[in-house]
Amino acid sequence: MQEFFYDKRYVATPLVAPDFAALANAFGIRGERITNALKWCHHPLRARSNETVLVDFRVEQEDSVYPMVAAGAS
Repeated sequence: MQEFFYDKRYVATPLVAPDFAALANAFGIRGERITNALKWCHHPLRARSNETVLVDFRVEQEDSVYPMVAAGAS
């Protein structure tokens, strides 16, 4: 919303997340950081099992979600 309605004046929005895949691995759970979901899902070497896996999907920081309604608008 700040990108479109407030001329990219960002206030208190940088969200810096921990490395969830590394945290999962530290607790004995398989963790993977994915930047290309389709490539990962169709990879022939990806094992299909009953194993628990934490998947950290990474997306572009400025990807937008639509529809958006401006503050104060109906």
